[in-house]
Amino acid sequence: MAETLKLTIAQQNCVLGELEKNLEKHYQAIEEAIEHKSKLIVFPELSLTGYFLRDAVVEVALHIDDAKLNHLRDLSQHIAIDVGLVELSDKYEFFNTQVIFYQGEVIARHRKVYLPTYSLFEEKRYFSSGTRIRAFDTPIGKLGLLICEDMWHPTSGLILAHDGASIIIVSAAGVARGVSEDDKPQNVRVWETLNRSMAVFTTSFIVFANRVGVEDGVPFWGGSEIIHPSGKSLIQAPYFKEFNLHCKIDLLELKHARVNTQLLKEENFDLLLYEFKRIAEQNRQY
Repeated sequence: MAETLKLTIAQQNCVLGELEKNLEKHYQAIEEAIEHKSKLIVFPELSLTGYFLRDAVVEVALHIDDAKLNHLRDLSQHIAIDVGLVELSDKYEFFNTQVIFYQGEVIARHRKVYLPTYSLFEEKRYFSSGTRIRAFDTPIGKLGLLICEDMWHPTSGLILAHDGASIIIVSAAGVARGVSEDDKPQNVRVWETLNRSMAVFTTSFIVFANRVGVEDGVPFWGGSEIIHPSGKSLIQAPYFKEFNLHCKIDLLELKHARVNTQLLKEENFDLLLYEFKRIAEQNRQY
């Protein structure tokens, strides 16, 4: 693994249900990232399709081997590419999935585990839930992938960090809701606190890729950023604006952070297993 990693976050406005238009936007961002000599480019949740798809899920779904993804595979000869899509499985299920292509192959894939179905969200109506949270060995380091709501469950990040991930990539379609005292949407402040907290208690780099634009009158706020294991924001994209964020992270700083902070080493797995099993058994009694 290299001591540094140069990467790009493509904070894009996805066109709802328009796969070809979104692919063209991806190609442009990827070419720019290659020019910047980035080794990885990260796109937001469902970047190839848009978010509020509803019944259009069936129309835009792609099998992982679909020929429509071939040009992404070709471009991945030069850079690792993390994209969000509606995945059609071999069993004809639909998943909200992030996939990393590199050297023409799929080197990592995460199916969203926690599907929000409340308020304006209705993902369980259209998607199946993923059943795994795993870190992936890749030529650019050991990575973990999460998608939006997955990040709101602290155990997701803990699993990835203990599985060896040094970088946790979070792709999101975060909507702006509420207003705080500084006129920043209230949930934006919550998201940013959550990202920083995850960086600290997993002592990992957090790469947060959020989208922008409006669908059905609902705005997405952007603010993509890269967070140091200390919780410090290294760089952040603007709110509500398309932007390609280029950054280099020093992976040696992860080593120093984990030496100086022993949170992962001190975790008590026997205690966690015992208490979670106890709680699960109690819940089954109701």
